[in-house]
Amino acid sequence: MKTTLFGLDIGTTSLKIALVRKQGETYMLDAIAVAPTTKKGVISESISDQQELASQIKQMHTNSGIKIVDASISIPEIQVYTKVIEMPVLSEQELSAALKFQMEQYIPLPLDQVRTDWQILGQTETEGKKGMNVMIVAAPTSLLEKYDKILSLAGVNVETIETEIISVHRALLPLIASTDTNIIVHVGATTTNVAIIKDSAINIVFTIGLGGFAITRAISLDLGIDTAQAENYKKAYGLSQEAFEGKVGKSLHPILDSIIGDIKKSLLSFKEKNNNEEVKQIILSGGTALLPGIDTYIANMLGIQVVLGNCWDAYNIQNVPPEIKAEAPSYNVVIGLALRNLV
Repeated sequence: MKTTLFGLDIGTTSLKIALVRKQGETYMLDAIAVAPTTKKGVISESISDQQELASQIKQMHTNSGIKIVDASISIPEIQVYTKVIEMPVLSEQELSAALKFQMEQYIPLPLDQVRTDWQILGQTETEGKKGMNVMIVAAPTSLLEKYDKILSLAGVNVETIETEIISVHRALLPLIASTDTNIIVHVGATTTNVAIIKDSAINIVFTIGLGGFAITRAISLDLGIDTAQAENYKKAYGLSQEAFEGKVGKSLHPILDSIIGDIKKSLLSFKEKNNNEEVKQIILSGGTALLPGIDTYIANMLGIQVVLGNCWDAYNIQNVPPEIKAEAPSYNVVIGLALRNLV
């Protein structure tokens, strides 16, 4: 296993690259760069679109000054199948054999069309019976081949692949390294990924099909403005009650309320299975976490403390430019990737 990897986050709207180095007990940010993604991004099947994206990644990699070519990359939850299941305590060899049957049950595609992986998340004990939570992940082979092709064109070697929520969990691990139960809410451009964290490990993970784009569209439609202007209003005013007579904030409510409603349902389910255990805090991640007033709104709706997920503070990472540090929640995925072999 290579110890030196850079993180590469291929998002819907942006590309991010980062290299973190560990010097003794201190984490140093050696390089970071951001660039807009291409118009159609990684979803396109067009060879010319894939070449354009590869060229953009290659240019960003060159501009960042990162010399190594081995990367840790993430893929969005919506493009893969993820399930946390409870299994009896088994050796890794026994678990690997047993999971073949479990995967046939939970994965909606033939197993010869996907690549699968699994990870033990932690031990469990229910009514005196010991077990363990295991996350199983399956990604369509065709999707992974597309990533391999694009990154090969960019001169990048894909060393590891994981889902975004795993990267975010790693990036924020020092904030949740306790016996308390926490929730990570990572609001991306098109989806919101949610993980309930118990004893520092992921216990439940699910995806909500709403994100920052839906909020921008709602503002655009309500105020009769184009999406570019709506995006600017969203970032500047958020849930403010003063700006434009609170119209921007009111446009956000239906989308946020839908996301909060799904989180509330998962919380109730978690409590039923865990002796009514209380959740200590919600940690917001992703660019939408920076919207003015969103933390207070979610806290009031769910009655749970809300904090911003700050990867820089979590590991006390040094050498971070001020303008990058100010947008910490936007960098949790790429920093989680960059930290993969360091923590």
